[in-house]
Amino acid sequence: MTTETEVRAFFDLLERGEWDRLASLLAEDVVLEFPGDRFGGRFTGRRRVMVFLRQNQRLFRGGLHFDPRWVGACGDRVVVEWTNRGVTREGKEYGNRGVTVFVLRDGRVAEIHDYLDTALLERTWPRREERR
Repeated sequence: MTTETEVRAFFDLLERGEWDRLASLLAEDVVLEFPGDRFGGRFTGRRRVMVFLRQNQRLFRGGLHFDPRWVGACGDRVVVEWTNRGVTREGKEYGNRGVTVFVLRDGRVAEIHDYLDTALLERTWPRREERR
């Protein structure tokens, strides 16, 4: 994964719930760092990262939709500025914007670092214990 097209494909696969194809883009020991106290944390390993991604998509009716606005690459890093939108299962409108930094190794995603408005997450997303 190194081009704008491939990065956009990552978000498309996430939206469509094509979990096997999405997982194939990730290194076995991938690390995802997601901000915030309520949802955030460091998730290590393909299985844990995929569980996190699936759980987040299930919080929204029809999933969370991403619009990658800008993509840049330098060396082993690909940076994406995006907006997203969705409707929670409880009917709350949600929209955010942020940046994701992908670190690549051997053609796969080795690290994912997300930066976004965590206060908005706190006001909108259900608590961890409410997630299923």
